[in-house]
Amino acid sequence: MENEESLLKRIAAGEKEFFGELVLKHQDFIFNVVSKYVRFEEEARDITQDVFLKAYENIEKFRGESKFSSWLYRIAYNLSMNWSERVQGRETQLDDAFAETIPAPPDLADEIYERETILARITEILEEIPLKYKVVIKLYYFEDKSYQEIADTLNIPINTVKIQLLRAKEHIRKKLDT
Repeated sequence: MENEESLLKRIAAGEKEFFGELVLKHQDFIFNVVSKYVRFEEEARDITQDVFLKAYENIEKFRGESKFSSWLYRIAYNLSMNWSERVQGRETQLDDAFAETIPAPPDLADEIYERETILARITEILEEIPLKYKVVIKLYYFEDKSYQEIADTLNIPINTVKIQLLRAKEHIRKKLDT
């Protein structure tokens, strides 16, 4: 397999049949990215395909100022957020109705129950915080991205990343204390 840079040059020169090699190289990464934002595997697979379709259709817009994987990540993130916004209201209604049908959990050891309760509360809080904070938290804590990688991925200054991360943590702490 050729290196990524030479593949991108060949594709830019009109040899688009080489795009499949880039798909093979990045498809697992992009699926994992999309899966972080989209809960349903089938939708995540569809969005992953859409990411590569959009990248293929817009390959000439990739200027090489960032890594190709970062460009794909940005597309995946945007498509995932668009999907989330479209189904958010519908999902909330379904989740509430479904939650009522789940029986109460059996008695657990106090320590395990307390830990699970805190974890559930943090998950709940993550869903409540503004999207820009949620994204930074997920990239930093769940995907082990550095400040610089987050800044590059989201196309924002590194100080903005630090501030958003700080504010997100403050928001979570306040919510946990209430």
